[in-house]
Amino acid sequence: MDDRSVLRLAGGAAIVGAVIDVIAPFVIYPHLVEPQPHLVYVTIDLLLTFGMLGVWSAGRRTASLLGLAGFVVALLGVMLVRTSSAKMFGEASYMIASSVWSIGMVVWALDLLRAKAFRIPAALWIAALVIGLVGAALKDHGPVAHVAKMSFMLGFIVAGVDLIKARGEPA
Repeated sequence: MDDRSVLRLAGGAAIVGAVIDVIAPFVIYPHLVEPQPHLVYVTIDLLLTFGMLGVWSAGRRTASLLGLAGFVVALLGVMLVRTSSAKMFGEASYMIASSVWSIGMVVWALDLLRAKAFRIPAALWIAALVIGLVGAALKDHGPVAHVAKMSFMLGFIVAGVDLIKARGEPA
């Protein structure tokens, strides 16, 4: 399979994963019983991980050590989110895991901005963390947290579109 096809598949995965994550609470989860929602969670995170791998592949030649560190921390965050039900960090396991994922994405996003690659997704991932921190400071776990999540997912959608539009070999 050529590089362009792989990037397009990764882009499609990022878009589909983000869209499912946005619509699932309204369309999918109300019709499921435990443990079925967990299969949806795994599917979403797998698709988003494929998208992350596509972004990494497209930008790896211009990435710095900072970008690699952020990418690895973000991948660790995805894995921690998926295992958070084991409560390795107590009751706050999901919050800690999602924070690791978000921080990793922000560190990576800073490197993407430095390299002038995936600027809009990078800005959206940074905005998601900033909005989430504002929400935490305001002790708002509703609307502000929802806006942070939407920014995070919109970053994946825009990254997916960028990957689909990629030409030739990764950057």
